[in-house]
Amino acid sequence: MQRETSQSWKDVERDGWNRNASRYDARAGQMTTDAVEPMLNAVEARPGMHLLDVCCGPGYGAGAAAARKLRAVGIDIAPAMIEEARQRFPDAEFHEGDAEHLDSPDASFDAVICAFGLLHLPDSRRAIAEAFRILRSGGKYAFTVWCRPEQAHLLALALEAIMSHADMDVPLPPAPAMFEFSDPDTATAALTTAGFREIAFEQVPIEFEGRSPEDVFDWLDKSTVRTMAIFRLQTPEVQDRIRVAILDRAKEYKSKGTVRIPCPALLYRACKP
Repeated sequence: MQRETSQSWKDVERDGWNRNASRYDARAGQMTTDAVEPMLNAVEARPGMHLLDVCCGPGYGAGAAAARKLRAVGIDIAPAMIEEARQRFPDAEFHEGDAEHLDSPDASFDAVICAFGLLHLPDSRRAIAEAFRILRSGGKYAFTVWCRPEQAHLLALALEAIMSHADMDVPLPPAPAMFEFSDPDTATAALTTAGFREIAFEQVPIEFEGRSPEDVFDWLDKSTVRTMAIFRLQTPEVQDRIRVAILDRAKEYKSKGTVRIPCPALLYRACKP
């Protein structure tokens, strides 16, 4: 059982993404951008549409939408991510915002996308309901989540190292279920309850690629909040054991000077009647 802390999970997420904002692109950016075009295609993005990119991070989704001549807006809870997005994609509009409490009128967008954001939220179902609220009738919604560790091997090796070596009795608030919507039945039920129809899903092939096993740990350091929050609260000795365990597993994926590790995602799409 984790010890009590005055922080909320949103505090942990905001602090972590503020810390990672300037370095996110160097690692996770290479993978999460693979989901952007499939999401835009899922919402049938076309010029003139009004699109909201929820949990936008450095702005990849809104930036790609703006390049397609959509009126694109991105929101994120981390101010540093918003600044990063504004610098990278000046043709899109970016604001601080909470996915569970969207600061937009009812029926004000044609499309909403969310790349890997729902798994970070304390109340993901409220975020889905908020997306439904701000969509116009006929509006499209698309989001991605990582597949379960059995398929997403990059996440599996990190989780294995943490669960094998970390002291989980650390002062962190309860975290949301990371793989809740990796189950299509659960995701479909949540979308249906919110009012969405024409629900479908597909797998998006995504792969980590690095030059060495050390790049895997670097990816975790620069691209995750939950895993590294637990890691940083360990003793130096436990940190060393976790790091070695991750590197040992990563070596299994090295071939011809390159480390490639599967980490596919599920893409859901739905329509507001």
